[in-house]
Formats: sequence, C-alpha cells, structure tokens
Amino acid sequence: MWRNQNYWFGLSKIMDDDSYGVDGMDLTSEGAGPYWYLPPECFVVGKEPQKISNKVEMWSDGVTFFQCLCGRKPFGHNQPQQDILQENTILKATEVQFPVKPVVNSEAKAFIRCCLAYRKEGRCDVPQLVNDPYLLTHMRRSNASGSIHRAGPTAFPTPPSSSTITY
Repeated sequence: MWRNQNYWFGLSKIMDDDSYGVDGMDLTSEGAGPYWYLPPECFVVGKEPQKISNKVEMWSDGVTFFQCLCGRKPFGHNQPQQDILQENTILKATEVQFPVKPVVNSEAKAFIRCCLAYRKEGRCDVPQLVNDPYLLTHMRRSNASGSIHRAGPTAFPTPPSSSTITY
C-alpha cells in the first residue's frame, strides 16, 4: 500500500477520493502546524474554508528536501511564526530561490520547484514525484549498492484512492 505521511504535531486527516471531489477537502485547522511547512493555500482567508488536497504534503516535502540540501528553509528562514503570518511570507513565496552555496544540481532544483509550485494545480502529486528523474537516478545508485530493492521497470505503483492529508 502506498501512502505519503508527514505528521506535524499529530494533525492528520484521511482523504478518501470517494468522499471528496477533485477540489479536495475543507481546511478545518487554520494555523495548525509549523508555518514554514504549510503551502500558500493554507494562509488564504475568506468566507468559505479553503480546499486542501494531498498537494499540501508535496509542499512540506519540498520545504524539508530544500532544508536538507541547503541547510535553511526556503521561505521565512529565521523568522518567528508570528512574523511569517503578519508579513504574509508564505503568501508571497511565489518562487523558490536557491543559494549559490551549496551548489544544488538542476535535477534537484527541478524536483524542489515541482514540490514548491505556488499554485496547488501546478504542484506535483505523489505519483509524479516518486517517478521524478532525480529520485529515480538516486534510487538506482542506492539499488546498485544494495540498499533499495524494487522490482520491475517502474518505481512505484499507483497509489490507492485514499491518501493521508496532514497539515
């Protein structure tokens, strides 16, 4: 079974495709979790609750991956959460900027940009990411050393109709 699971302070929801439309589910816990890892759609305020999808996780995965490679958060690094909210840091995070050092190769940049696409409609989903050329290249290298085993020519099966959503 395939699941992408990131748990921030124990907040999570099960998103069943049969129960929620293509727009996703209502965001019901505004402001829950660390702001640095929440995508822009979680900061939009309106009369109706925002709709979220599993692409919320793709954003947080992109932030985490950027932080692992670059040693800092892509947006709001060293800012307290209150400042991120007051200054609309994440709402203004329309494009990720990479530092000069450490050097990040173009494939890793493309992977991160796919995760950190500002509009959720342009953001990668789980099947796209797990079959991303950057990940596949590194999986092949790991597989050659014997640490990852996978069968067949494709990296991962298509996920089931249920995904875990956390925010």
